[in-house]
Amino acid sequence: MRIHQFLYGYALTIGCLLAASTRADAVEYAFSTYALGESAFSAGVTPPPGIYVSTVIGTYNGQLSGTASFGGVTINAGTKADAYSTAMSFLYVPDRKLLGGNLGVSITVPSAWVDYRAGVEVQAQGFSREVSGWGMGDVIPRVQLGWQRGDFAHTVYLEVITATGFWEPRFMPIVSMHRPGIDTGWAFTWTDKQTKLQVSGTAGFTFNFENPQTNYQSGNEFHWEWAVGIECIQGLVIGVVGYDYRQLNGDSGSGDTVGPFRGSLDAIGAGLSYTTIIDKRPVTYNLRYYHDYDFDKHFHGDTTTASATIRF
Repeated sequence: MRIHQFLYGYALTIGCLLAASTRADAVEYAFSTYALGESAFSAGVTPPPGIYVSTVIGTYNGQLSGTASFGGVTINAGTKADAYSTAMSFLYVPDRKLLGGNLGVSITVPSAWVDYRAGVEVQAQGFSREVSGWGMGDVIPRVQLGWQRGDFAHTVYLEVITATGFWEPRFMPIVSMHRPGIDTGWAFTWTDKQTKLQVSGTAGFTFNFENPQTNYQSGNEFHWEWAVGIECIQGLVIGVVGYDYRQLNGDSGSGDTVGPFRGSLDAIGAGLSYTTIIDKRPVTYNLRYYHDYDFDKHFHGDTTTASATIRF
């Protein structure tokens, strides 16, 4: 039995976990609350009815070549970050159809260990500092609705970023950005049954709300993710993945002391998805690697995520 990449939100957890540790110079803490690379193979497919449980792990290594606001202080060029994250995600797809499509409701609970090494300015005085620690990330609820028409499947989704993770002001090893938001978008997947070619894409918008603790209003963002793969053997899809990120409007608010940055970033990498049967239950494994390039006012580095999903 073939099952798509079950948990669309699983990499989102990685982004939330790495929020303060990944990319900078665009929006507060220099990273979107939406995890770039969240969608890849079978992005537009909503799975059949059932309960899906996913375990996700991820790593990030990156550096900053600019300036960003971090909890009310300014961090400068030379900042480096490492993060190791994990998450549990739960997706429920009921039997009953809605508007002719499959409804899915999910929730993701992340945690992470982070390490930051940065130059910090406090009241015009600079110094270097390294901080590290672990904590819970932002809990992400999500609802999606998907349809299948022959070789073409597509899904609309809405997810809410709740400021529920570990956060402290100033330069601290935070796992949450304390910035609520909404991300919504549309995903598609087209599969050619003869050649086993699969093409997927996801277009989405992130609408940010002000961080009430720092009075920093991050700009809204657009993301486009894509994946092209071939099913080499039964259940195994291997291919090329990537994403493109653009900040649509500048930052603002009384807490914005670094300017109305508009960051951009592109990435490319490789990925695979493998579905098999274990003890009569479908299990899907996913592995992806992304390398950032063509960046502007943004952290850049390398991200690896892996997940395992089982259907009950």
